[in-house]
This record gives sequence, structure tokens and C-alpha cells, in this order.
Amino acid sequence: MSLAAAMEIGKQGMQVYQVATEVVSENIANVNTPGYSQQRVLLESAPPTTANGFPLGTGVKIASVERVYDSLLQQQLVNAGTTSSYDSTRSQVLQQVEPVFNEIAQSGLGAAIDGFFGAWQDLSVNPTGAAEQQGVISKAKIMTDQFNYAANTLTNTQTMQDQGVAPLTSQINQQLQNIASLNSQIKTTQQVSGNANEMKDQRDYLISQLAQNMGVKYTENSDGTTDVYVTDNSASPSKDYYLVKGGQSGTVNSSGTPAVVTVTDYLGATSNALDPTKATPFYSTSTSGGKLWSILTMRDVTIPGYLNQVNSLANTMVSAVNNLHSNPPNSNAYTTAGVPGGNFFDPTKTTAATISVALTSASQIASSGSATTPGDNTNALALADLQNANTMSGNTTTFSLYYSSLVSQVGLDVQTAKSVVSQDGAFTKQLQTLRDSTSGVSLDQELTNLMQYQRSYQASAKLITTTTDMMDTAINMIK
Repeated sequence: MSLAAAMEIGKQGMQVYQVATEVVSENIANVNTPGYSQQRVLLESAPPTTANGFPLGTGVKIASVERVYDSLLQQQLVNAGTTSSYDSTRSQVLQQVEPVFNEIAQSGLGAAIDGFFGAWQDLSVNPTGAAEQQGVISKAKIMTDQFNYAANTLTNTQTMQDQGVAPLTSQINQQLQNIASLNSQIKTTQQVSGNANEMKDQRDYLISQLAQNMGVKYTENSDGTTDVYVTDNSASPSKDYYLVKGGQSGTVNSSGTPAVVTVTDYLGATSNALDPTKATPFYSTSTSGGKLWSILTMRDVTIPGYLNQVNSLANTMVSAVNNLHSNPPNSNAYTTAGVPGGNFFDPTKTTAATISVALTSASQIASSGSATTPGDNTNALALADLQNANTMSGNTTTFSLYYSSLVSQVGLDVQTAKSVVSQDGAFTKQLQTLRDSTSGVSLDQELTNLMQYQRSYQASAKLITTTTDMMDTAINMIK
């Protein structure tokens, strides 16, 4: 090997370890960058040459700068993020609903129902008492106010979820465009043998953020790009809608009140798979996940389910009380003045949001079962007994037990949601720890590599100076 070849090896070594030091510097600088994957330099021997009949190496070269990346672990993290976002959003909304059914302070709807029937019980003791009659009216208005409050709170929470759809879909569309743009840059960079590692990290991080907003699937392609899609399982057969295909992106659209969400793939094909009017809503299938799906489910399934039960309670309350208080249909409903009783509640307002007292005066209360016996308490007792009558769920349970069952269900839903969120957090943390140990930057390791490359750089430089001294010696000998 000539001295010139030795000098060339030294120069090449300096160049290689300079690049290696730059890679280490990049790792250290991005130790706290979300989604960043550690990079490392893979070295290999340069192609050998033959000198005096012997094969001799020609130094070192960089085979590649690889991204330390586990695709399976990344997929698990994305899926965990989708599930966690869905569950946490659901838990937050349930906690907004929970105060409506909080009976601990004895001032909720359940206590108001008990108070209403308790007022009838008090009236039965003194049917002609003005205070007792006014007490029935007062307790009735307290109960209707609680019905109104429960319905309005549930409806407002539902409206809030609906109002969150449009800005969320706007954010999703921006993420889709950014992913498509990075796909294009990655493909172009790799076509000219460039290093697209940082762009891939940014793209993968965007996909994980997108998955938290909307349940998606993705596939990695050989050209470095990633396709993102959703599957409509409510279609027969099921159909995939690609929201990102290479450098092209589709959209997620929302329109109307309540907002109907549709997806349009990169070719312009539209699916109404997220339309809540469909028999099998897309967002309630096994592909569900993410904040958007959770919002739609709470808006269209969970909250309406609670509201329907409160409305059923109000409707039955209006019907049962009016049937006993009005004459007809009850032929034994009279006021203390002998006047036939009328509707206690407005019969046209039978929902929790609209229920109201129809009586304008306490003297209109029909507590008597006889037109000629003012002090009779028969009807007051009958109305008080409604509290323990099986009037709900097909005449199988009472008003109070029906409502208590609803309160228990809401409480169970809230506690279950909190527990699931806690489990999601623990699982996600475990996956993130695995990713950090695999792809994350270790400052200790990077400092070790930095010292190693520094020493190698110095050794290559020493090779050059030594070779230079040898060449000087050879030249001086010739002189």
C-alpha cells in the first residue's frame, strides 16, 4: 500500500467519523423531541484493493444512517392512543353528566319525587289544610324544575358534543394534509438516496396524533410512504376509504345540526358511514376509536339513552297523576269545594324538558273522593300511594326505583370509564417505556458514542500526520 493510499484512508476515516459525530449530535439535540427515533451510523469496510498480490482494505465507509424503529411497537402505540383517547373523552363527558344524577345532597330529582309524594301524604292527614295544599303545589314545582334541569343539562351536554365536531374535523383534515405532504417529501428524498429519517419520525408522530382524534388504520409502503384509511364495516362488503394515499389526501366532512360526519377518500368517493341515521353507525363498530368516534357515540347513543329514561319517567308521572287527579277519567276526584278535579300537570307537556304544573291555585287540588265530603282524603291517599305503585317499565317498578336504577347506571358508567382510562394510561405508559428503550435517545449511550467517534477521528488525523512525516522523510532522503 502506498503512502498516498494510507493518507486517503485517514482522510476517509476523518470524514466518516465527522458524519458519525453529527448523527450523535442530532440524537442529543432531539432527546426531548416527541416522536423522535434514535439514529445510528452503520459502518462497513470499504472495497478492498490488491497491492503486491495481496488484498488490502481501503478504509471505512458509511453503509447507512438507520432509524432505530420498531414498526410493530409503533402500531401498538397508535392503537393504544386511539383507544385511550376514545375512553378519556367518554369519561370526561360522563363526568359532565354525573352531577345531574347526584343524589348525595338530597336535592336532586329523586329527592324531589319523594318530596312530591310526601306532600300528598301530608295532605291526606289534613285534606282541607291550606298549608298542606300549598305544600303539594310547591313540591310539584320543585319536582318539575328538577326534571327541567336534568333534561336541559343533558341536552346542553349533547349540544356541546355536537359543537365540538366541526373544529375537530378541521384539525383532522390539517393532519391528513400534513401527512400527505411529508409522504411526498419522503418519497422524493429517498429517490435521490437522501436521508428521510427525521421526516419519517414527523410523519409517524402525526399519524399517532391523528389516531387519537379519529380511529384509523395505516400501512407502510416500500417507497417510504404510509397510507391511512378507515374501514366501513357497515357496508356489505366492507369498504376501505383512504384518507391518505401517498402524497394525496381525502377529507373528513361535517355539516348540519346535529353535525353529520362523512369521509371523502383521496379520489373523491364519499361514504356516509359516520351518518348517525344509518342502521349500523360506523363509529359504533369494532373499528371505533379516537376522540371523534367518542363524541359521536356520546352525542347520539349514550346521552340520548339517559334522556329517554328521564323523559319516560316524566311522561309516566304526568299520565299517572292526571289519571287520578282529573274527573274524568277518575270519577272520584274532587276538590274540598266539591268541584271535579282537573289535570294536575299540563297534559300537552310530557317530556322532562317541558313538564309543568297545570293548576293555578292550591284550591284546585282534588284531594277528596266525594263531592259532598270536603274532609275526605281518599284521592290524596290514592295519589300518595302512587309512590309505591309499579308504574314504570311495563308496570314492574316504581318511580323511585326506576330513577334509582338510572342513577346507579350512570354512576357505574362513570366509575367504569375512570377505571378504563386508568388502565389505558398504564398500558400506554408501558408501551412508551418499551419504545423509549428501543427507539429513544439515551444520553449516556450517546456520550459514549461521542467519545468513541472523537477518538476514532483523532486516530484518523494521527494517521494522516504520521503518513505526512513518512513522506517528508522519504523526500528528504531523496534530496
